[in-house]
Amino acid sequence: MKIVLRKIIIIFLFFLLLPAYCKDEQALDLNKRISYVNLDFWQNFDDEYLICYILEALKNNHKAKSALYKSEQFRYNIRLSLANQLPTLSVAANYLGLKVPMLDNFAVRKNGFILPFEFNYEADLLLKNADKTKSQKKLYKAQLYDEKSVYIMLASDVATTYINILKFDKTLELQEKIVQNKKEILNRVQKRYNCGTISKTELNEAKKELNDENQELESIKKEQKLLLNYLALLCARSAYNVDDFKRGEFDDFAKNLVLPDEISSDLIFNRPDVLSSFEKLKSAKIDITVAKKDFFPTFNIKGLYAFNTLGPGNFFSWGATLATLVAGATQGIFEGGRKVANLKFKKAYYSELLENFLHTNLSAIKEVNDALYQTKYDLKILSEANEKYLAQKNNFELEKSRLINGVSDYPSYLEQFNQTLFEQQNYTEKKTQKFLDAISLYKSVGGAL
Repeated sequence: MKIVLRKIIIIFLFFLLLPAYCKDEQALDLNKRISYVNLDFWQNFDDEYLICYILEALKNNHKAKSALYKSEQFRYNIRLSLANQLPTLSVAANYLGLKVPMLDNFAVRKNGFILPFEFNYEADLLLKNADKTKSQKKLYKAQLYDEKSVYIMLASDVATTYINILKFDKTLELQEKIVQNKKEILNRVQKRYNCGTISKTELNEAKKELNDENQELESIKKEQKLLLNYLALLCARSAYNVDDFKRGEFDDFAKNLVLPDEISSDLIFNRPDVLSSFEKLKSAKIDITVAKKDFFPTFNIKGLYAFNTLGPGNFFSWGATLATLVAGATQGIFEGGRKVANLKFKKAYYSELLENFLHTNLSAIKEVNDALYQTKYDLKILSEANEKYLAQKNNFELEKSRLINGVSDYPSYLEQFNQTLFEQQNYTEKKTQKFLDAISLYKSVGGAL
């Protein structure tokens, strides 16, 4: 009996200390998480500042860090589940007082101290605990896909904000020229009014037009400042120095960007949200198996090895020890229908996740189709806006020639100049939409564009 108990303790200590010598599973490095966003795609925009802001956001953004720590929680849930597959050993120091019949050849003290080592192990003959660990691994894998989705959305938000800032940079530049032209027109109208060649109504109209353009200028400045503040938030920076944010030129941005007119279905079903939904579905299926195994008996091994001062001999001697070993199966007889309810709950939950998975697949296909259609439509509008801008630019050159030849006046020249600037603003807006369509396509395929 003494030899058997010693072997059991040695085996238990081996399993207890084994994880300490095994290489701990490390969380993915942050640089690995950065690879989630597919930096090769962002290189197509030919803007070094955009890449820098995306990397800064991925490293510092608090929402991204929150997703990282949430993944860590799921990773350690695996360790917790794995711990249930291993035996446990506990020790306690107790004072014990007892009363027993006085029998012949059996002498025991009525009180004393006892130091018990308790050993418990549930033999996982049906692999129920192993299945629980597999289920946790599926949930961890699903969380990693959810984490990837957070990174993709963050990179997309940074890029969208940055592109709109560039658009407002260009629009602001054009609007300032429009305002300057309107001021010059008003100045000339004022002189004509002073000479009595035009009415007060024409003067007021010129003032109203200048006022409208000044309001538009201030609106652009406001929108630009709000976007700069949002970029600071995404990069986890202070908003006090947003005006110092470096950026490129709109005219040099993504000159060689080509958008696809079709997307492989393999990319659609590799979206992180689709894969996450599928892993959760597999976890729920395993949980149903675990719920079924709850109907079978559990097989337990319990051991006790205790040193005490109740009997004869020294405290740590073999004569002063109490040892027991119990092994058997335990089967619940009546638990109020808990196991049946649990099984039905797991089946209903699996059905819910199945419907979610099917819906996610359909939504993924819809998003890709919507992004492709919108891209095709916006590229057509961009082409038309470019033609309209070039036509107006040609009209402006003709007006400039008339002014030089003395067959047109300067206010008419300025009006044509402003019309050209308006068309250039419109073209800038449509060109920006092309860049945003590229981001929509990128998100629709989970960053694998």
